[in-house]
Amino acid sequence: MTTDRGGGRKMVRIWLGDHLIAEYVAEPDRASKYQRVMTPKFTGLRITVDNAAGPGSASELPRSEQLWPLTVQ
Repeated sequence: MTTDRGGGRKMVRIWLGDHLIAEYVAEPDRASKYQRVMTPKFTGLRITVDNAAGPGSASELPRSEQLWPLTVQ
């Protein structure tokens, strides 16, 4: 797990191997809360926290590449 405590917005990503399955960008306190909530839900998956490049840096995966429907049943 990578955590950076600097200022600015943070990007939290959840990975299934090399596949990005979730991405969230927010202020550091909200990103930290998101990471704490998602960690037990995605036990065993890698979660990274990095500085966000800019206000709209989170990109949504194309619908055909989203894995969320496979994890929730």
